[in-house]
Amino acid sequence: MKKIKKFLSFAACVIISFALFFDIASGEDNISAENPPKKYIALTFDDGPHPRYTDKILDILAEKKVAATFFVVGDRAEIYPETLLKMKKLNCEIGNHTYNHVDLSKTRKSAILYQLQKCSEVIYEATGEYPLVYRPPFGRIRKEDEKAVPMRKILWTVDSLDWNTKNKDKVIRNVVKSVRDGSIILMHDFYRSTLNALPEIIDELRKAGYEFATVSELAALKKISNLQD
Repeated sequence: MKKIKKFLSFAACVIISFALFFDIASGEDNISAENPPKKYIALTFDDGPHPRYTDKILDILAEKKVAATFFVVGDRAEIYPETLLKMKKLNCEIGNHTYNHVDLSKTRKSAILYQLQKCSEVIYEATGEYPLVYRPPFGRIRKEDEKAVPMRKILWTVDSLDWNTKNKDKVIRNVVKSVRDGSIILMHDFYRSTLNALPEIIDELRKAGYEFATVSELAALKKISNLQD
């Protein structure tokens, strides 16, 4: 009788182990109506640091416990290294946006590499880390030149159009209506309207079930594999 009980206990353990193995291997993470799959998005800010708005945007991100990605311009970052250090301390990601915000599609390859390398050096001097990602100004770089850049190119899937509207309500609407799982949202830490829109954007997206990540975190989640095309 004892042997039978031991055998039954062993069999039960094997069945449970197999069930757990296949549950983990499936990658479903016990998804149910009560526990739906998580949706991730990334907030990104171009063209800073701005002398006033960037620090205020960082304060909002700190208050809301959100990490974003900042594509900084080297000659501006050189003036405000303490702002880059603040980004790092808040677990934000810092990306390269060239040294002088030049259109890389109209620039010689040697000058492209100079622009990106010089910006990367500024970021390293401020934070002790080189950037892993870059965003070409205006989203433009020639395909043949892109291959020479030793960083991952990151574009965007949602444009807030803050650079065009400079209107808080329109910025909020442009973002919230267009977001999907894996979206990368383009904003600029150069406009008061963006600063004023940010708290509501974060709150609205959280209500819709989104969680925030840096662009490299999105890449690790395999949600942005197509953004180098």
